[in-house]
Amino acid sequence: MTASKPVLQWTATQHRDELKLIPPLAAEFTLCGSAGTVERARRWALDGRLLLADGVPACAHGLYLMASCPKGTCTTSFRQLDHARIWVATAEGDRPFLLSHPYSAEISTETRQYAKAHGLDIAPGNPADDWYGHGTTPIVMTLPDNWPAWPIEEKTAILLATQPVAWPDNDQGES
Repeated sequence: MTASKPVLQWTATQHRDELKLIPPLAAEFTLCGSAGTVERARRWALDGRLLLADGVPACAHGLYLMASCPKGTCTTSFRQLDHARIWVATAEGDRPFLLSHPYSAEISTETRQYAKAHGLDIAPGNPADDWYGHGTTPIVMTLPDNWPAWPIEEKTAILLATQPVAWPDNDQGES
């Protein structure tokens, strides 16, 4: 009888996120700012059929579905991540994105480097994206078109398939 080789085994683990997708008409839909700011954001999110991602870091690490930002440095070290939130588009082909509202007229070199380091495309937002109402340049960081699904997209697909969002019928004047 020959001696068998020892079998090495490892424990499989996963660090779970607390991702919640909050529709604009839900009671949990909240943002920093005045009631007017929240109402403008709600209207913007309804028009774009966007969901507010909550329970994950409001930085690039949230798009990776990390449970936290390493050392919590993104929002403290990068001033242009002011009022940053992750938004999930429900239209087919649209991808989640990070939107920030810094008090700035242009995107800084540091913010561009931050986006590049995390594999994100970066651009100034549209005028409609400035629902904070300060007349500054909103910054949008998006997932590159040529990349496969990111962790937030995989989880979102499951959540939306099992818990679909009902949207108002805009053709009948509901809101």
